[in-house]
Amino acid sequence: MEEHKPDILSSLPLELLLYIISFLPFESARLIPLVSTRFRSVWNKAILVSHSHNGSIEDISHVVSRFINNFDEHDPTKNTRRLELHVDKSTFVSTILAPHNVMHMSFFFSGDSKKEESFCWRLEINDQIPRRVDSSSFLVKTLCLDSVNSLTHEVVSSMVLEFSLLDSLKICGCKGLTSLTIDSPTKLLHLSISGCPKLRYLEIISFKLKKFHYQGSLPLIKIHEHFNLTKAIFDVTKGPSYYNNGLDIGPLSLIIKNSQYLTLCRWMFEELIKPSISSSWRSFQFYKLQELRWIDNSMNQENINSMISFLKLCPSIERLFIDIDSNTYSSNGEVSVDADHASEHARVLRDLKLVKLDGFKSEEDKNKLIMALQEIVSIDQPLLVLSSIS
Repeated sequence: MEEHKPDILSSLPLELLLYIISFLPFESARLIPLVSTRFRSVWNKAILVSHSHNGSIEDISHVVSRFINNFDEHDPTKNTRRLELHVDKSTFVSTILAPHNVMHMSFFFSGDSKKEESFCWRLEINDQIPRRVDSSSFLVKTLCLDSVNSLTHEVVSSMVLEFSLLDSLKICGCKGLTSLTIDSPTKLLHLSISGCPKLRYLEIISFKLKKFHYQGSLPLIKIHEHFNLTKAIFDVTKGPSYYNNGLDIGPLSLIIKNSQYLTLCRWMFEELIKPSISSSWRSFQFYKLQELRWIDNSMNQENINSMISFLKLCPSIERLFIDIDSNTYSSNGEVSVDADHASEHARVLRDLKLVKLDGFKSEEDKNKLIMALQEIVSIDQPLLVLSSIS
């Protein structure tokens, strides 16, 4: 064994290590915590600037804006990427400026604060074209908001108006949010919403949205402008959050019609999409869909028939992922699939190449599904079926 040599780098003073790290590109510097326990601590200090503040919540906007505007990746004195802001004794805000113009903003609340008090939120995106862009400062294009509440949503709204290049928005963990309006006629391209259990109403004013990801109970959705999504994810295994027939699914069916990637629960197809296209069943199809993730609570014969009925509307599908989760919400009562209409609209799937099965408990159900798929897949098309071990 070679004689152990002293680690000269680790013996350097903290101030000198921080100075050296400041010259590294972020993608390289972020690997520093893997070196040793001490370097993990050094990295935490390198990306952090702690700002104690005893003012009002409204001051958050000024402090964070100043932090963003002063950032300069090429200046070691201004390339700190994390801000911790303490507002009084109950509110704590963490802001991280990540690579590729991504900003993470998380709110933390201690004690019995109003973090879950119900609130309605209207979020406007600045659609004005900026006259001048300072390339040296941090330009927010993707904004990730976590745990915004009734006390902080107005402050966040005012900040968002300053981000003139924002085109991607992620909202999660807003426990008290009951109504959300996204107003961005020309800018927003990507929208993701998750972890908002009280959300009952979602309004989208946009006609350039390309990717939409929703996880949770499906709320009432109002769409003002028609837009064509290329990727739509409806991970709504908990079912609907509305208790009436007020959901106008027609516009929603149209905006996902041209999607190339789609995640859908069976209940959503049976209760919402199928009734909305019943009058145009012979002509309606998801003709651009290439990849489908289908979520169901089981795969008995009735559920297989329902999925096959949907697949016949997707003549260009190439990849099919089927997830079985017994906790997934199922349609109330008997929802029939019109066999006559399905046969009239039967289209041989000539491009389906891959089927991935996950969560199947019964080999019998799995075999029934494969046989059903073989009846609608072109004979000349080899089909690869993969199954995870449950």
